[in-house]
Amino acid sequence: MHNGALFVSELAYIPRFFRKKVRYKNLIKIPEFKKKESLELVCNKIPNNISSGVEWNNTIKKIVVKGKPAFTLTTPESILLHNLLVSNIERHYNVKCIDRDTTIRLLISHMKDSYAFSIHRLDIKSFYESFDRKTILSKLKSDSLLSRKTIKIIFDLFQELDLEDVSGLPRGMGISSTISELMMIDFDKFISEQSGVLFYSRFVDDIIIVTVPSINRKSLIELLAHSPLPSKLEFHQNGNKVDFKMIKKTSDNYEFSESFDFLGYNFNVKTIENKIGETLTIDRRIVNVRISENKIEKIKKRIIKSIAKFISSKNAFNERYDLLQKRIYFLSKNYALVNAGNGSQVLSGIFFNYKYVTDVEQLNELDVFYRSVLFSNKSHLSRRLRACLSYKYRLKLSKVSFKEGFENKRFCKLSYKDFKEIKQAWL
Repeated sequence: MHNGALFVSELAYIPRFFRKKVRYKNLIKIPEFKKKESLELVCNKIPNNISSGVEWNNTIKKIVVKGKPAFTLTTPESILLHNLLVSNIERHYNVKCIDRDTTIRLLISHMKDSYAFSIHRLDIKSFYESFDRKTILSKLKSDSLLSRKTIKIIFDLFQELDLEDVSGLPRGMGISSTISELMMIDFDKFISEQSGVLFYSRFVDDIIIVTVPSINRKSLIELLAHSPLPSKLEFHQNGNKVDFKMIKKTSDNYEFSESFDFLGYNFNVKTIENKIGETLTIDRRIVNVRISENKIEKIKKRIIKSIAKFISSKNAFNERYDLLQKRIYFLSKNYALVNAGNGSQVLSGIFFNYKYVTDVEQLNELDVFYRSVLFSNKSHLSRRLRACLSYKYRLKLSKVSFKEGFENKRFCKLSYKDFKEIKQAWL
């Protein structure tokens, strides 16, 4: 859906508006943004860079994020230009990113109904890298929503990506999220409006569709073949994000369940119901929600890496121990994160990341695993830990509980510097 938008005006590419586009995360990382004089110099340079066509020259740096090539901007000028450019695109296109919590809540609500339905999990291959930049420019021009200047700045960026040999949209840059979302608007609308589609949600490349039972795997594939999926994008045919489940109508006569993962959760959908409400009771299908096994394994690996980092560190004992404690707190408790865009607070952590979990047995298992690493004689890591950390300190660490952090919403205070140091162990 467009924002109805021929009358929407863009912010001009002038110093006054560049100044307003300093984000919280930029303020932390870029010294030039902290002083009025240096920020003024940066903002005054950008219009000249644009008119000379050099606004993106040598500004893109390749990094690695979660094992994949990603990209970041390296100059203060390009960062502010990028922020204003994204803002102008978003003024014309309704490209709000999906809210994970809302999606999970709505999905659970649909699955609790007693009727039969099908669940389809889909995943798009190399999502950002697969977009065709010529197709993007063609769409933006034909939509006639963006100003000529905005189109030119995007064109110049794409030319720089050509020179840097970057495929599709650069993973890691905010503009890639914005442009990919606007390119997917027609596809999202097409699927969600199909007869028989009860629920549709896409989180970047990760898609879930709940349909009436008559839409089976084969008929969905046919539907996708006729959908307005942007050119060059393809679906994975198999893998851990591809799934199809037939959920039967609820019944008192038999108990049957199906499980699948989505957005870090595991859902176990049963054919039996329980009664909800006190005065006016209604029957609702039982849906058990757990943390997905992949996420549990990730937490276990981070516990191990945190302890391994403590053992191998050459820093003073107190410094090493404090950092180990912070890493364990980060994994087992909750904390306030600052929104990188506007400086507002976002709650995150073991409860807030998995607030819809109904089965806490895994958290007990995490506690058992964590304590076995601290006290066991069996593993090499545990023996090495015993050699460099006395029983007194290990006992203190063992007081931390994942289950308690979840059930009692235990909080810890962590600074931006703490977050950076904590994550060093897991890179």
